[in-house]
Amino acid sequence: MKISPMRPFSGLLLALPLALAGTAPASAQVPLQTSEEVDRIVAVAQDSIILLSQLRERELQLELNGAPLPSDSAARREARRQILDQMVNEQLVIQAALQDSTIQVNDEQLDEQVRQDVDARIQRAGGQTAFQRILDDQDLSLQAFRDMLKQDARAQSLQQQYMAKQQRTVRVAEVDESEMRAFFDANRGQLQRRPATITFRQIIVEPSPSEEADSLALQKADSLYFALLEGADFEEVARRWSDDPGSKQLGGDLGWFKRGSGFVREFEDAAFELFSGQVSPPIRTQFGYHIIKVDRVRGPERKARHILIGFNLGADDDTRARALADSLLVRARAGESVKELADTYGSEELPDSLTTTQDQLSSLPLGYAAALGNASAGDVVGPIRLANGGQNAYAVVQVVEIREEGDYTFADLESNIRQRLTQEKVLEELMRSLRERSYVEIRM
Repeated sequence: MKISPMRPFSGLLLALPLALAGTAPASAQVPLQTSEEVDRIVAVAQDSIILLSQLRERELQLELNGAPLPSDSAARREARRQILDQMVNEQLVIQAALQDSTIQVNDEQLDEQVRQDVDARIQRAGGQTAFQRILDDQDLSLQAFRDMLKQDARAQSLQQQYMAKQQRTVRVAEVDESEMRAFFDANRGQLQRRPATITFRQIIVEPSPSEEADSLALQKADSLYFALLEGADFEEVARRWSDDPGSKQLGGDLGWFKRGSGFVREFEDAAFELFSGQVSPPIRTQFGYHIIKVDRVRGPERKARHILIGFNLGADDDTRARALADSLLVRARAGESVKELADTYGSEELPDSLTTTQDQLSSLPLGYAAALGNASAGDVVGPIRLANGGQNAYAVVQVVEIREEGDYTFADLESNIRQRLTQEKVLEELMRSLRERSYVEIRM
């Protein structure tokens, strides 16, 4: 019997102990262990042991999450064995990750993750007092609870990093169509109805600075850069002069980040060319000129600050952008490719195509719902005025497809199913290889 036929790819990741599901009502709390459970070892995984009490914690957590063990004794034994196998796999992955010196866990990120997690649990519990009662029922202090959360978050991070690294080297047989269709048929009954959707392409036109505005921004950035070279404090300069509202009051602090974290390409390339303590000359992006300082380097991560000197865009710049959007609307309606026009004139940082459910149109920036609410496939509408970072931008939108609500078809999910089954094969091969070279003993 499968515990969950729709289990996620991250099935190897540690599930949280029962106590961490702290929003359950007190009546649902169950003792985590008994004295006779503590001493019984049910599995050995290389250098770790798994106790019966730990297995019971996992079972109770599944029960509170709506997945109780089956009542049939044979099916129950099989389900418990699957849970125990997963726990063994988790321990083997963690041990392998700890032996890999390239895998590092960021304590600052873990602390922030725990803070957000605790805040969310307090809110779900109905406030600090109600949440403390839950902890009291588990005989836990808030600090002990935070420590448990951090320990589990650390384990999850180790597992995720190790599996992501190893998956790049694993080769498995390709998933064929018969496997995908069998998976689709087996899980068809669990699928929800496909919502009504609309797919559209768009050209986002943003105002660009005049030569004079560009030159003035560069002159100001250059003067600050030379002041920094002469010993000015980076944080103080950022607080006084930076135009980035998100980091200005933090002294330009952007925290830790890796490549692909959402920064524009020019900024990212410059940041990853710097060593710890270095400051870049002004780097131009669509937002203005950035001066970047890398505070620390840790493997593929950077902890950096920046000072942004934005362009002083005026009414003339907005007028030019609107005129360009109007001309692109005419060209698109005349039959020119919206994709090619977007590649030439559109913003590089905003999506040029999007599929969204009809009921989520209202969650898009103002203007989309009104323009697309009654549109038909093939229509080109706009320009839609958008507010982007305090400046106007304009969208010319072509409706590609409108789909009514209905059942999901195999074609709808084919690529997702292929990805999922391929991932499962990779994980199975990784765990087979890891268990072959590890000592594992099951004692139940």
